[in-house]
This record gives sequence, structure tokens and C-alpha cells, in this order.
Amino acid sequence: MVDFSLTDEQLRWRSRAREFAAKHILPRTDLDTHGHFPRDLYEQAFREGFVTAAIPKEYGGGGKSLFDLVLAAEEFAYGDLGVATSTFLMLLATRAILGFGTDEQKERFIRPLTKELRFASHAWSEPEGSSNMLGRPATTTARPVDGGFVLNGTKSTISNATVASIYSVFARVDPGPPGLTCFVVPRDAKGVEATNPYRKMGQRAGDTGQVVFKDVFVPAGDQIGKIGQGAQIGLRSLRPSRVGVAAMSVGVARRARDLAKLFGHSRLIGDGNPLIQQQDFRFRLAEIETDIEMVRALTWRACWEVSSGPEATKFSSAAKLAGGNMASRVTNGVVEMLGASGYLESGLAEKLVRDSKVLQIYEGTGAIQKMLIADTVGRLGSLRSELGAK
Repeated sequence: MVDFSLTDEQLRWRSRAREFAAKHILPRTDLDTHGHFPRDLYEQAFREGFVTAAIPKEYGGGGKSLFDLVLAAEEFAYGDLGVATSTFLMLLATRAILGFGTDEQKERFIRPLTKELRFASHAWSEPEGSSNMLGRPATTTARPVDGGFVLNGTKSTISNATVASIYSVFARVDPGPPGLTCFVVPRDAKGVEATNPYRKMGQRAGDTGQVVFKDVFVPAGDQIGKIGQGAQIGLRSLRPSRVGVAAMSVGVARRARDLAKLFGHSRLIGDGNPLIQQQDFRFRLAEIETDIEMVRALTWRACWEVSSGPEATKFSSAAKLAGGNMASRVTNGVVEMLGASGYLESGLAEKLVRDSKVLQIYEGTGAIQKMLIADTVGRLGSLRSELGAK
């Protein structure tokens, strides 16, 4: 029998995250402001161990499991999706170094992230697009020189770009073999320019920017893994992060559900009874609740697969695909359930719609997730013999 109960330690950790969201995130009225990064809020999240929760204890972090991070990310997303994204991006941004770096690189790049509030970024996407990075030569190049490489190019729509102290950069070695290679580049390296030229639809409390590399010298010792191994590094880094996106989808859907419940109990209909007693309204709540529970169950299964199972790619992509679609569907539905009140900027429902839309986009669009899932389930394998076919 599968046991879905949480341990006492997991319950305490989730309770801490829920209390943090209730005390520090939910009361904030400045989180939907263009160009505003609430650093004081992230300082508090750092002091309480959430920003560095994904970093192993041996380097000064919290050493939390992927499942622990999923529990906390759901609670933070209930408060604000932008805050949740920037807080737990360390899961993605440090994965290349922790998974493929040397002990010396881990000590040099990871430990400083735990000494004071610092951020890191996964610099993959380019202005020409991110999803096709594996199907065309990268425009960001690393030219071999004595002692290292000279990096040139632009990375766009990068989370935490303007606040990061280090970037995991994926570039094409030119001249060199095809494919991508991963490098760690400090923000203060000569020739690095990070700006925030975007006005986003939502998740405005999370930083998203552009990083330009102009003749940036990268020492050979800052190369992560082997030349040409960048695609493998990048894709493996995305697996746990996609599970985190699924968890955040559950969090924002819960927030929208609770808005609908509150509205249903307070709004009276023609017969003088609360809207919550209307059958259609109740049935829509039932569908939302079912959606939330289904995606949470899939997310928890994906945690196990990414951590120790054989089907990490399929389940992480499935959780991300289902979660992003569910969050967008639920938040849009709640706007309808609230009527005019849901459409107004003075309410919260329309913000949740805007915030949740990018859950279908970053870490790979729905089409990308379908391609990855289909690649695993579309293989013939032993199917012929299992079906008795010739």
C-alpha cells in the first residue's frame, strides 16, 4: 500500500513555509509592481533557510530533498508566484554545478551562496528562442584561447538575471564540436551586462532579465563537465525544476479556489441564499478540487521518479504539463465564478490569471513537454510480444 502521509519533519517544514507565506507574503501589496524586486522579502526568506534549502548541507545549505522543496514551493506559490519562482530557482540554477562540477568548483561557487543572500541563474534561453536550442547552433559562443574561453552572446528572459551573482551559461564552443558546453560566469566578470528590459504580464515580484556577454574571459577551470555535454547538463537540471513548477501550480490554484469559496459564502443570490449553495457553483468547486488533488498526486509521484525512479523525464514533464494547464484553467474559471469582481484589477483573481500563465511557458512550453513524454511512451520496446502481435 502506498503511503501518502507526511512525516513529522515534513509536516513541520510545510507548516514553516505556510506560516512564512501568511506572515510575509500575503500581506504585501507591492508584489504586482513593474520593475520592483522586494529584496527585503527575499532577505527574510534567506534568513529562514528557504532560499538555500536546495543546497546540500556540506556546502552550508539546508540539504532539503526535492519533496521538501515541493512542499514549500506550493505554500510560497499560494502567497505569490513571482516570489516562489525567485526563491526556489536555486534548485535549477545550481543543479549544473552540483551534478557535474568538481569538488573544487562546488566549494568555490556554491558555498558563497549560503553566506549571505545571493542568487544564481540558469542562462539557457536566447532571443531566438529556448525550445530549439537543441535543434540549431547556439548564438552564444565560447572561443578557445590560452587558459580558457572568450564568451560572446545574449541570454534572454532569464529568471533572477539582474540579481544573480553567478550564471550557468550554455554556449557553443567555436571552433569545436557541435553541441553545447556549460560554463560558470560570475556577474562581476568584465564584459557581463545584466539588464531588465521587460514588462511582464505577471509574476512581477520575480526578477526576469537579459544577460549580454561581450568578450568575457572564462578560465578553463570554470567549465562544467565536458565540452559538448551542455545539453545533457541542462536537461537533467530541468527535471527537478519542472516538478517545482507543478507544485507552484497547485499553490496558485488553491489560492484561486479559496477566493471562490470566500466569494460564494459572502455573495447572496436572488432567493437570498449564499451563492455557495447554488449547484453549478458547487460543482465547479468540486472540479477545481479534483484538479488540485490530481496534480498534487502526480507531482509527488514525479518527485519520487526524479529522485530515485526510472522515468524521471516522463513524470517531471507530465507534472509540469498537467500543472501549468490546470493552474491556467482554474484561475480563469475562478474569474468567471466571481463575475465582474473577478475581472477588476482591484481584486486578486485577475492577477492570479496573469501570474499563472507563464507556468505553461517557462521550463519548456506544453509542446516541449508533450515531445518529451511522447519520446518515452512512443517506443515500441517489447510491446509486440506483450500484445501477441507479429
